[in-house]
This record gives sequence, C-alpha cells and structure tokens, in this order.
Amino acid sequence: MSASVTSIRIKRSLRNIARQLGRNVSVISREVENNSTEDGVYQAYWAQSRSNRRRTASRRRERIRDQEIRAYIEENLKLGWSPEQIAGRLPIDHPDKRVSYETIYQFIFKVRRDLTQYLQCGRKQRRKRKNPRKKRVLIPERVGIEQRPEHINDRSEHGHWEGDTAVSRQSSAALMVLQERSLGLTLLEKLPRCAPRDMAQAVIGRLKDFPTDVRRSITFDNGQENRHHTIIRDALTLDTYFCDPYSSWQRGSVENAVGLTRRFWPKKTDYALISDEDIAMVEYRLNTRPRKRFGFLSPLEYASRVALTG
Repeated sequence: MSASVTSIRIKRSLRNIARQLGRNVSVISREVENNSTEDGVYQAYWAQSRSNRRRTASRRRERIRDQEIRAYIEENLKLGWSPEQIAGRLPIDHPDKRVSYETIYQFIFKVRRDLTQYLQCGRKQRRKRKNPRKKRVLIPERVGIEQRPEHINDRSEHGHWEGDTAVSRQSSAALMVLQERSLGLTLLEKLPRCAPRDMAQAVIGRLKDFPTDVRRSITFDNGQENRHHTIIRDALTLDTYFCDPYSSWQRGSVENAVGLTRRFWPKKTDYALISDEDIAMVEYRLNTRPRKRFGFLSPLEYASRVALTG
C-alpha cells in the first residue's frame, strides 16, 4: 500500500491510485475512509496498526457462552475432574450439550484463571530427574516384574493391583494406596507408621473381603515397607511382584492415584491428623471420577457393569 500512500500525498485521485495498484476504486475508497485518522489524514503505519487490531478483535469470541455448561465445568473441576473428563461426561449428564476439553482449557486460562488451582498439574514444566544412587534390594523372596505374566500387563484380567505409600516428613504416619489395574478402583488406608507390619496389615485388611477373582496379584516398589509381602501373599493367596529399582513408571496406575491424593493432602501434610472419615471421602471421590478408558463412566459404575455382565 506504500504506492497508494505516496499517491495520496501528491494528491492523485482514487481512480488513478486504483488503476496503478490494479484494484477496484471502491477498495481504495473504503481503505482510505476506514483507516484515516480523526483529522482525515491517511497514514500507512497508523492504518496498518488499526487494521491489525480490528483483525485480532474479530477473531475473539466469548468462550463457552452457555451458563449451564460453565457451572458444570466449575462444579466438577472442584471435584477433581480433569477438563477431558468433564468434556467426556457432559453428553452423558446433558445429552443436548457438547464442549471440547481444549475449549475448557481455554475458558479456564483465558476467562476463569481462578479455576487453574483445580487443575491436576500444578507445575507448568516438569522437573528434571535426579540421578539416584542405586541401593541394595533387601526383600526376601522377591519376584521381579519381568516375571509377571503378559495378561497382567495388558489389563485383560481383573484382580491385579498395584500398591504404594504416600509419606510425609511431618510425621511417621503414612497413606497406603492400592490401585486395581483393570477396574480402576482405588483403596486408601492410613498407616500409623510406614513400616512392613503396618503395610501388610492394611493391605490384608482392605483386600480380604474381595472375591478371589478380584485379588489375584499385587505389584509393589522396592521400599522396605513391602518386606512382609510374603505374609500378604499367603494370607490372600495371591502373587506378589516388584518393579525394577527407580522405575516408578512400571506402576503408573498407582503413581497416578498417589498424585491425585496429593491434590487433597499436599506434601508435608501430617497424615496423623487426617481422620478416617476424610480418607473414606477422598476414596469415594476418586472412585466416582469419570475415566476416559471406561467411556467416561466412573470406576464404581464400570465395576458394577462388569459384575452384572459377569
């Protein structure tokens, strides 16, 4: 448009400018009319800036205008659901409404930044992993995860669990977390101490009432609280396996479950001060969260459906 600006300055007609640029005269007329200053002077830099602002503003539209969807998003974010879970569950609860999880993320970050505190990932970037020093594994009769059957790895059979503990520097108490690999069920139990005997008693106490086909095996890490795995194995008649040292990704399900509990009880929480009622409440909330791999049914809903279909 520099040629037209020069032509305007030397007072050439709009038709002459249009002919020179190979444009219709109405195009030049609208350009001059729309992008002139308040004094009626056409300046290229000011006109380009104004054009850019209008183009940007034209692309802005209100994210999620439906107030009912907004309320649904806020309510379930506060329950610990992810945007993807909310987007997947919305058509089930409200068949006439749809929204993508990307739109929900944009709504949170662009419109309701106060809701970012309810997102699962607290950090914007991942922390670098440290190079841990390898330690000797002192677990008797340990069976490595490499010997675990393939049907356990692919989640094709129910009854295979993963176990872990969430610990705190504020007290000797800890939180036991069990996660079923296929059904997605989560079990929580407070431990007086993160010790082998307490861990074994808690695992046995939570799994003993399950049918034998829902307690077939359990996979632990190499923490010393799992040294009494043989007591668990014999009491529940199941197999026990251990992942490789410093390979928490081999028990990704329970690691994710521990991360979810951190949203309720952050690190440095004194687990001794948490009541059994609070633990039961969090366990229920985790088991009623919709899961993508279950078609956005919750683990409890999915487990009930599996039990009915047999």
